[in-house]
Amino acid sequence: MDSKQMTRQKGVTLIELIIAMTIIIITLFIGVPNLQRLVKNNEIINQSNTIASFLAYARSEATKRKSDVRLCRGKIVEDAAECSSDGTNLLILNNADALIRTAELNTNISFYFQNLTSSTITFSALGVPDDTGEIVLCDDRGSSYAKGVALNMGGQVRSLVDSEINNISCS
Repeated sequence: MDSKQMTRQKGVTLIELIIAMTIIIITLFIGVPNLQRLVKNNEIINQSNTIASFLAYARSEATKRKSDVRLCRGKIVEDAAECSSDGTNLLILNNADALIRTAELNTNISFYFQNLTSSTITFSALGVPDDTGEIVLCDDRGSSYAKGVALNMGGQVRSLVDSEINNISCS
């Protein structure tokens, strides 16, 4: 048979396939830990934003209703909400302990009330909190990846900056 008449077969060789698989595997080993870190960072930022929005909402509800409104960690038992340190929800309650709003907390993230006298924040009818301090969020990576929000005497909320996060503890 004449070599000019032979048609060239299309496809990949075994060597090309091995090289492609090696590149894919190396990329996965580099990319997967970064993706996991990104997911954890987004979870803790999302939880921090939820807490900040709940603090602002509780303050606005107190001024709107012209009565005390409480924000706490708690649980819902048989259609009744109660503040509890082992709760998995963030609760906003009126002065008759009726539930105004709730959000599910991420169980992979711990949060701590720091520089606050209790784990319940009560806003007066003027929107003034009974205490000021920080709510700090930590995951299994420790305080170096912590996020948090600060509540001031006027009831305003802000995110903690890096220099403040360096001075917090996750316990």
